[in-house]
Amino acid sequence: MALAFSILAKIFRMGFQPDTITLTTILKGLCLCGNVEKALHFHATMLAHGFYFNQVTYGTLINGLCKTGHTSAAIQMLRKISRCLVGQYKEAVLLLNDMILINVTPNVHTYSILIDGLCKEGKIKDAKNVLAVMTKHGVKPNVVTYNSLMDGYCLVNQVNKAKYVFNTMAESRAFPNVRSYNIMINGFCKSKMIDDALNLFEEMHRKNLVPDTVTYSTLVDGLGKSRRILCALELLEKMHDRGQPANIVTYNSLLDGMFNIKQHDKALMLFKEMKESGIDPDITYSILIDACAKVEDLKMQKRYFKIFQLKAVLQM
Repeated sequence: MALAFSILAKIFRMGFQPDTITLTTILKGLCLCGNVEKALHFHATMLAHGFYFNQVTYGTLINGLCKTGHTSAAIQMLRKISRCLVGQYKEAVLLLNDMILINVTPNVHTYSILIDGLCKEGKIKDAKNVLAVMTKHGVKPNVVTYNSLMDGYCLVNQVNKAKYVFNTMAESRAFPNVRSYNIMINGFCKSKMIDDALNLFEEMHRKNLVPDTVTYSTLVDGLGKSRRILCALELLEKMHDRGQPANIVTYNSLLDGMFNIKQHDKALMLFKEMKESGIDPDITYSILIDACAKVEDLKMQKRYFKIFQLKAVLQM
């Protein structure tokens, strides 16, 4: 190995860059010699200097870790690199297969990370293929896995497919949690299926699941965009009654909806309520400016200007 490192040093001194094959060969040599810790250190150093590795490299490293009894470290590395290989679907699946061949079975967490990454990139078909590999090797998807898949479907505007996953996940004994409901409620609101979103909201209460601020804010935003302001205000009141604090996102969604239907008086009253509750309205002023630009009533314009003047005084 001393000769290998000597040659590597010479490559650097000559101003050349070693390729992935060269670096993988050195890593393999270290692993074969039982110097797995040195291999890991070398790997980390090369990454820090901007070098990249492929599934062969990681397969070599994980194989070395397994053979020296460092199985937990091997699985930990697989979890880390699943995130790195999200944009390289084929390499990621090849690596998963390599792990299975050397009797290192990725767990549900590892598979879920990869599925989530693929779904966030809109690669739902690839995510489903990973799910198929997962179930083929006896690893049962959990609620996190299904949430990622539902979120992915909603991202590509296939909310009905997300709904199917939501309705059937219990068959695998993975029961929807608050995050599951939030994903579906958001998907329905984005698809203008507000009644479906409200039905899920009511279902949460029947199943003793406590909606969080995300649930309420998503619904308020959906109702506001659908011009169902009265319903959105009732929901805001429910939030207060149930001890769930509204945040800047909740208020901004509601204000935006009010301005869109020209309910300026009610919107400014709500703005005052928001400030009195201790929420910093800084990012809300852009919504007010936009509303002011569209209003034609002179008295209302003056009310807006007073708000802007007060803001300017407070910032001095």
